[in-house]
Amino acid sequence: ERERERKKERDRQIENLCVCVHQLIANCCQQVDIPEPVDVIISEPMGYMLFNERMLETFLHAKKWLKPGGRVFPSRGDLYCSPFMDDSLAMEQFNRGNFWFQTYFHGVDLSGLQEAAVKEYAQQPIVDTFDVRILLAQPNRYTVDFQTADEQDLHRIDFPVSFQIMSPGTMHGLAFWFDVAFIGSTSTIWLSTAPQEPLTHWYQVRCLLRKPLMVRVGQVVTGHVRLLANARQSYDVEIELRVEGTSMTSGNTLDLKNPYFRYSGASVAPPPGNHTTSPTESFWASAGAGAAAASATTMQAAATATPMYGEAVGKMPVQQPMAGIPQSAVPVSNGMVFDASDLAGQGRGGFSVVPGSAANMAGQTMQDASMRYSGSVPVNMASLQRSYGSSSVLPSHR
Repeated sequence: ERERERKKERDRQIENLCVCVHQLIANCCQQVDIPEPVDVIISEPMGYMLFNERMLETFLHAKKWLKPGGRVFPSRGDLYCSPFMDDSLAMEQFNRGNFWFQTYFHGVDLSGLQEAAVKEYAQQPIVDTFDVRILLAQPNRYTVDFQTADEQDLHRIDFPVSFQIMSPGTMHGLAFWFDVAFIGSTSTIWLSTAPQEPLTHWYQVRCLLRKPLMVRVGQVVTGHVRLLANARQSYDVEIELRVEGTSMTSGNTLDLKNPYFRYSGASVAPPPGNHTTSPTESFWASAGAGAAAASATTMQAAATATPMYGEAVGKMPVQQPMAGIPQSAVPVSNGMVFDASDLAGQGRGGFSVVPGSAANMAGQTMQDASMRYSGSVPVNMASLQRSYGSSSVLPSHR
């Protein structure tokens, strides 16, 4: 009886905590109306560079139905910005415009479009991912508190920036990413699109300058990043930068609605100059360790294998070594190895053994996996076929 009472009390508590939704109101957030205020608003309103597509404005507009003290998730957004150097990206963007220099493309002169094409390429933010080590300074942060912000606050975003250069190089532009926080009553959870974090479908965004800036360690680069809302459900991005103490300035105006999707799925390469040891020596040292381990495994398998011809089980010489397997010992398809010296002198003519499974020869092709014995050995074709199963035994060219 006490157990039933406890269960009823627990059910009553669950009913007080949970609300079942029986109706879906399908309409635009600005046009729909709901009968009563809500406790929580949950959405996924982030776009590239946090603000693209302007869904955050709709998210903030929905707060008109939020009860006093209610919560919104996500609760806060941080946009980060840092200068970067990437020679390969800059060259790639330059080469994209070379197509339009052609004066005879199937009889058509494209050079008249070259200036407009290059201008459009320069106005495209680049959506991809990169190695965090290309950044030249610690990032600046622009924060929006979704709990208190109004949708009009996002019509014009003025982001003043100041970077103290930590690494010398060519500053090709600014890289952007964002973090959002889900601030609950007892804990806070962060979602990050930072380059050092696991990749998300938001990637990162890079905006190139019209002309790069040469910077040294300790120099300060200041300026502004302005995001101006437009009628295309996105923003025009204005960048103005100056190297303090010099006359060097640069900037650009980009269309966040028209990005260049550069992400290929391949692992990002580290920037040049980040190896502290010889990459060649490190690779082959690792490969040598792998080959030594494979050799020990092969020798152990050879020592425990069941003999085919009495005690004639051991190692055999081959003409060319194979990856991961020592030249003196090669397993065949049934897990055994031959010792040609134990078989030599017992008959006439040499022979070649071709395993039926290339996987048994450490991934070699059938031709590369062929092994030729130089000893004079009589060959019983039927017997060897039975012993090897799918393997083939072929006469030597001799």
